This record gives sequence, C-alpha cells and structure tokens, in this order.
Amino acid sequence: MKVKKRVVILAVLLGLITMSLLYVYIEGKSEVEEVKVDLSNVVVAVTSIPAHVTVTPEMVTTKSIPTEAVHPEAVRNVDDIIGYTTSMAIYNDEQVLKNKVITETESASLSYRIPENMRAITIPMNEISGVGGYIVKGDKVDILVTYEIEVEPTNPEAEEEADSLTITYTQFQNIEILEKGPNVSVTTEGAAPSEVATSLTFLVSPSQAEVLTFAQYTGSINMTLRNPVDENVVELTEFGDTNFNTWRGR
Repeated sequence: MKVKKRVVILAVLLGLITMSLLYVYIEGKSEVEEVKVDLSNVVVAVTSIPAHVTVTPEMVTTKSIPTEAVHPEAVRNVDDIIGYTTSMAIYNDEQVLKNKVITETESASLSYRIPENMRAITIPMNEISGVGGYIVKGDKVDILVTYEIEVEPTNPEAEEEADSLTITYTQFQNIEILEKGPNVSVTTEGAAPSEVATSLTFLVSPSQAEVLTFAQYTGSINMTLRNPVDENVVELTEFGDTNFNTWRGR
C-alpha cells in the first residue's frame, strides 16, 4: 500500500511539473515577438501647398516614417527648401520631393530666377551698344540713353522753327544681366569674325522696365560694363534736364 501511495504521489508531482512546463510553453508562444522598425526623417507638407508659391516654415514639418517607405527624392531637411518656390502642387502629409521645389535656380527656367517684385526685360544690342560682346550673364552694367529733344525757339515771334538738342543720360546704374540672346557672327574689316549676342535680358523693377521700354522706342541705348565688385551709384550732375531727372534711375 505504501508503494502504491508513493507511485500516486509521484504521478501527481510529475503531472504538476508537466502542466507547469506546458503553461510556460503556451505563454511563450502567445506573446507577440516585438519587431524593430527602422525609421527615417523626411519632410512632409502640413497642408496642401499650391504650385508656384514660396515655401514657408508653417507649410512643412519633419516626420519619422519606415525607411523602406521613404521616396528616393524625398527632402530630409526643412532648411533645404524654406524660401524656395514650388514647381508643382504638394498635397497634405505628402513627402516633399526635390523635383517639386526649385532650389537649383541656375538650372531652373528663367521665371524662377527672378526675385519677387522684380522683372526681366530684353532689349536688342549690337557690338557697339553691348561693349563689343564682352558682357556675360551675371555682369552688371550702366545703361546710357541718348535722346533727341525739341528745343523751343528763343524768339517765338520770329517764327523760328523748333530746334533739336541731343542729350545723353546715364539712365540706370548697376543693372544685372540675367541672360544673353543668341550670338551672331560679326566681321570687322581687317579682323577675324567675332560672336556678339543679339540681345540682353536685364533684371529690373517694374518702374525701371517702364522707363527702359520708353528709352528703347524713343532713344538710343548704350551700355558700360562695371567691375563685379563695384556697386557704387555715382551721382551724375554734369548733364541734365528737368524733364528727365525725375525718372532717371527709378
């Protein structure tokens, strides 16, 4: 009887051990194994951003997303796009892509290289008016305009005909060249042919564009080339006329 009782006790103990081990095994299988996800920061739109607007800090933020979901062209740093212009619409919570914001202005179309409140205007030029063709994109020039002005006769009662006066003004100073037009070959007697641009595109304010257009149709335009580091505006008083001083260098 004692042997039989011991067998029963041993069987119970073994059963309890088995149940404990089975419980531990089941609990381990039921736990969800934690998976590490690799995250990367990208710039996303806080709200929908239209095309052709300047990106401001309020429009974008940085967000962590799974690395495998990051677009190859995604912008990673907010500072890389603030102040630049969108070329396409960007939708809410969308990753901001490099090809949707114009940051490389030199490779962008001309319109994206014009600062706000400024304009681009093109005028024709030749070898003489364009400083022999030595002007290049990015140079600064002064623009001189020569006008023919009618002068009233000194004695109107003598029925004298109105005379004309030729006068030249330095209309603008320190004007930037945005682009040069296509070149043409110019041949000077006794010299080898040279390439001279047919036009220049200037960066001007709206009022300067107005005056420059007027000068183009009513006067004769010449340019002088400036040293790249010389940005001084010289006060020229040697020549002048009250009819024009009010809008010189607008």
